[in-house]
Amino acid sequence: MARPRKQASPPPRPEPETRARWDGVTLAALIATCIAGAFVFRSALGYFFAQDDFAGLARAAGVLPRLTGPWRFLSGQTYFDLMRALAGLDPRPYHAASLLAHVGCGALLFVLLSARLPTAAAFVGAVFFAVHPALFTALYSVSGIGEILALLFGLGALLAATARGRRRWLAVPLFASSLLAKESTLLLPLAVPLLPSRKQSARPFLDPVFGSLAALSIMYLAYFLVSDAFGVRSTLPESAPYALGVGDHVLWNFLSYLGWTCNITILTVRSFTDAVDPSVHPYAFGALVIWIAAAFSARLRARGWLYGGALYAILLLPVLPLRNHTYHYYLYAPLAGAAWCVAALFSTAVSAAKPADGSRPARTAWMGAVLVATLLTVNGALLVRKIETQPFVHPEMRADPTIDRARIAQRVTGALRDSPVPGGTALWFWSPQMPGDRRAGYWKQNVRDALMDGLAVRVLFPNVRAVEFVDEFRPVPPGDRYAVYARDGHLRLATSAELESLVRVHPIQP
Repeated sequence: MARPRKQASPPPRPEPETRARWDGVTLAALIATCIAGAFVFRSALGYFFAQDDFAGLARAAGVLPRLTGPWRFLSGQTYFDLMRALAGLDPRPYHAASLLAHVGCGALLFVLLSARLPTAAAFVGAVFFAVHPALFTALYSVSGIGEILALLFGLGALLAATARGRRRWLAVPLFASSLLAKESTLLLPLAVPLLPSRKQSARPFLDPVFGSLAALSIMYLAYFLVSDAFGVRSTLPESAPYALGVGDHVLWNFLSYLGWTCNITILTVRSFTDAVDPSVHPYAFGALVIWIAAAFSARLRARGWLYGGALYAILLLPVLPLRNHTYHYYLYAPLAGAAWCVAALFSTAVSAAKPADGSRPARTAWMGAVLVATLLTVNGALLVRKIETQPFVHPEMRADPTIDRARIAQRVTGALRDSPVPGGTALWFWSPQMPGDRRAGYWKQNVRDALMDGLAVRVLFPNVRAVEFVDEFRPVPPGDRYAVYARDGHLRLATSAELESLVRVHPIQP
């Protein structure tokens, strides 16, 4: 009797990240992620340049010295050179470019997550990132492009590092571009050998791609120290803007960032102040307890719970030693790690609700994903609108400094365009003291900061020879003009003689 033939074994099932997952549903989820991010931050398109933006514009115009070394060369010099050639001094294309780059970050994060988690979970995690209100300043300030580009190229590097064949080496130029945009991704190479991949090497830290990325990181750090960027090698006073150090401020910074990561609802966010924020520390402690407890779950670990936490820490660590800079938008890159944890949590929750017959609850998962993503998007839009419009003391002022100073700069620009200044004129900015106004000093400094000590005027009006801010009226040459400004940026031009005769009659009040 002939022995029955042994049936050929079925081909091995492909790993999750190699499956053909780009069906119509996946593409729709990707598009929805992009739409959600664009919708929440769409109002940024209507704002003017703000404060630090003028430094980049000035370097592109030759008013300030150009950047010549690697430090932020891509975001601080090349980007502004390109945008100035394409858009001139119209702020709308600059904001559109930031929004487009942000949407790109959301899309790449979705691709990274969907290769390792169910698409519905990847959708929830990517939307969590794309609509997170902590990203407000990065989108509403043109100079925030450094954070966005750093993550955009960083996510590209992570995706390339787990590709096949020679394509993996694309991770090296992508990571180099990330560092040239912002040094916040300096430790990103550490996330590469930890990344759940198709074929995990037995010795991931000996991988040549990882070695090249690590070498780039070390070389950049060496350059950063040798060039003494921000004076980090010097013994800076603790009050200096970029003073670094190890102390209890590292813990308070961490708790503030973690608290801002978790406290994102319109009902619980009371303020949006860029400083150590004790009011959100309870959220941070709660998040730590939950994350540590959840780390004991095998299901969550299998979905990248530990990796998401590690990625968050790796991308947050470079900013924790800063003594005086604790900014919401420094969360831009770390939120990619938080988004991974959100996606892993959603996937585990859906898996726990799996029917007894073993069928996949795809429909239920997508219903839940759409509901969660919609709630996140609506909440993000409402909270961003609240941050954008929150008044500050005076009804014309705004509590958020980026918004407030962009409005001031726009009003000053409009007034100077309505009253053309002859070429070679020097402008003297003066705001008369308002009797009894305890905030008079702050109002003056706020306008000065909005115009970056007059640099904004020199960039926007090249015919202006010089800009000076003065505390008291004094006669100036006949060819110069006084710019008498109010706290909200409204101003009027006058000659020294006109203003002197007016001052003698009665004090001028903004």
